[in-house]
Amino acid sequence: MENWLTIATVFIAVALIHFSYVDFRFRYRDGIGWFWRLSPAPLLMWLGRLTVIAALIVALAGTFIGTNKTYLVVIGALMVAHLICLILLEVLEPR
Repeated sequence: MENWLTIATVFIAVALIHFSYVDFRFRYRDGIGWFWRLSPAPLLMWLGRLTVIAALIVALAGTFIGTNKTYLVVIGALMVAHLICLILLEVLEPR
């Protein structure tokens, strides 16, 4: 039970961090829809999309690989990379 609870918590945290940050930062650009539907998208946006998808896949993979310190560090690093991409996207690619 504890393993499932940890995995669900990590998955929800990854989703909430992404959606709350993207919606807050890009609200004036149509929020989350703009982030996912913009085409052609800048390279930083593609990197941001890739890192959040990778973090969600790793969060779901916790069922099969188990949860340990390395697992949490990998998810944390992916989310930090995602947030850095979003910040750089906002700074370097102003509308």
